[in-house]
Amino acid sequence: MLIALGLINWRYQAAESSGTKNSLIIISLGALLVALLFLPMTQKAFSNRMVKALTWVAVSGAVLFAILN
Repeated sequence: MLIALGLINWRYQAAESSGTKNSLIIISLGALLVALLFLPMTQKAFSNRMVKALTWVAVSGAVLFAILN
């Protein structure tokens, strides 16, 4: 979701000087989460309730960042 949202954000903020930077922040967070979820040693960490909550907060923050920028 974050990768798609970042690409959409990039398209709509093409004229802005900071549009590329803001979109790459969102895209990189999404790509990092996808990579971490596919690595066997980090999959176990995502079964922890605290890690799930922190991930939810980070993703929600990235979505709000995309909407407000």
